Amino acid sequence: RTLLLVCSTAAALRSPAHRVRLPSLQRAAAPAAPTPVAAAGNKVQKRLIALLSFNAGVADVVLFKKHGCFATMMTGNLIKGTCALVDARWADARFFAAMIVSYLAGCSGQRILDQRATPRTKSRVIAVATFLLFRCSDVFGGASVRRGALWLAAGFGLVNAVSVDVLLTITWMLTIHMQKLTNYATDAIGLSGSKAKASAKFGPVLRRSCVVLALFAAGIGAGHYFCEACLDMAGFS
Repeated sequence: RTLLLVCSTAAALRSPAHRVRLPSLQRAAAPAAPTPVAAAGNKVQKRLIALLSFNAGVADVVLFKKHGCFATMMTGNLIKGTCALVDARWADARFFAAMIVSYLAGCSGQRILDQRATPRTKSRVIAVATFLLFRCSDVFGGASVRRGALWLAAGFGLVNAVSVDVLLTITWMLTIHMQKLTNYATDAIGLSGSKAKASAKFGPVLRRSCVVLALFAAGIGAGHYFCEACLDMAGFS
């Protein structure tokens, strides 16, 4: 074992990564352009972020108008559930608690797949599970009041967990994106000082925040129009 350790250490020290390089006057090579596969993957991620933001806006406004709950934002459900508990409205308190538990179950499912499954298997299972949960919301939603919302909460828990862990973007809460844009605007106009103004750049992260805000708002508008003009709310349970 000692001989193997010495040999492996010597081989590592002889490798190019550990050689001392003398300073050179040659111009450094330009960074390599992204490969077509990487560029295509970035486009898919951007489209997925836009779609998830729009979908979250639609789902939240529809469920809020029908049941007074949220499909993606558990803060609102926690506030309403706590108020219902204080007011001794036990049925409402149980419903909002069930919404939170369903959402967390979806998040837990994504975590299990992320740790135990291969990326290919994970993608397939998440796609099928999301479709089935949303479909169950349609099939079983009319069986009893609010039951469809529970299926949606589980589905959005799964989707939102993927959005954070894979896309590294929160597509269902706007506060953080507004804060980022406000910080940039504060620096850009010089309120934070000359140093902050000089380093203020409207980069990809801020553009992504703008996309999330715009598409979420568009989803709210579409969901509101859908509820008022196109949907018979009596059949949505």
